Amino acid sequence: MSHGLLAGLMVCGLVLLVASGARLHGWYLLACGFALAAFAALERLAPGDPLAHWAALALVLWAGCRLQFARQLLELRRFMPRLDKAALVLLAALALAALHAAIETRLPSILRVLQALVIASTVILAAGALAVRRRMNWTALLVCAGAVLLLAGISAAHLSGWSERPLAPGQVNPAQAAVIAELAALALAAAARLRADRAMEMRAHALMASPGIDALTGAASRTGFERRGEEWLRDGRQFSLMLIDLNGFAAVSERHGRAASNTVLAAIAQRLREQVRADDLVARLEGDAPGEDREGSDHSSFAILLVGNPPRQKLAEMAIRIETAGARPVAHEGRLLAGGELSIGIACHPADGDTLAGLLESAGRALQHCKRQRMGPAYAFAGEISGEAARA
Repeated sequence: MSHGLLAGLMVCGLVLLVASGARLHGWYLLACGFALAAFAALERLAPGDPLAHWAALALVLWAGCRLQFARQLLELRRFMPRLDKAALVLLAALALAALHAAIETRLPSILRVLQALVIASTVILAAGALAVRRRMNWTALLVCAGAVLLLAGISAAHLSGWSERPLAPGQVNPAQAAVIAELAALALAAAARLRADRAMEMRAHALMASPGIDALTGAASRTGFERRGEEWLRDGRQFSLMLIDLNGFAAVSERHGRAASNTVLAAIAQRLREQVRADDLVARLEGDAPGEDREGSDHSSFAILLVGNPPRQKLAEMAIRIETAGARPVAHEGRLLAGGELSIGIACHPADGDTLAGLLESAGRALQHCKRQRMGPAYAFAGEISGEAARA
């Protein structure tokens, strides 16, 4: 029965892998496979059998794969970096335990070490799930449930009990049942996460029907940007325009794929929104930044409309904060991607233009001047560029 349940869970993992395309489900498949191999061997080998330690090695690999899967499922690196570092330490310890299991033939010694590492990793995953429960409600609750079941099973019958005597036919080992129960809970948690992600995608598609909203990032689209800018111009309001270019963005798409580049864009847009006031506007402008001429580019620029007429020192401080926020790495499927080096061109209305097109052109010239400078700040003001430098 246990073998059939694990085989069924492997099928569930395969379905999730195909449906989502996320690599993290590959770790779940491996965890189920190693658990199946370990159980099949431990039920057939005597404790003193010279091959028994290879079954223990499979258990160590199960522990490592389920920890790697769960930490990526909960996005601990993004939301709980300290717990994630602790999980990475335990993964390193499990790697050493795997090496020990490949050499050591005494099964009780291996299982005692494994038991300690499994308990420690389960506690970390439970703590991480509780920490992210508001962001991933059902996913976090199911991970917690799986952790409780696993700890209860190990407490009822230690993993080292496998080495004391072979299991009789039909006999249930509580620890083995707990491992299967936790894997089932993790499969449900992954399905809940996939369902939540799909719901988010549907909301994003719904945003596409909303004029002026960029579905990928939730920022204003070029249409929304132009609408707000023209409105402020008609009202005679003073405002500033920041044009922001993501340097080297094409390399992210080339090296890591379109999904990774979309994650970076969404993260940058969110960080930009965190730096502005409620009345300001963050927009995504797809394609080349104004004033730039290069073929085959694959990058995206953003624009910020800042209401009012703040002093240049305030604008410079905001540009520095934006540059710092954009440089932070972005988490994607368990990896950290470079957020991107930002270049910022700043134009002010009415000093640098009395139309939106004129302001974009002025900010674009400032942006290109900034990108040409090897030294100096990552921002430039259109009003501070000499005519000769602007034409260069």
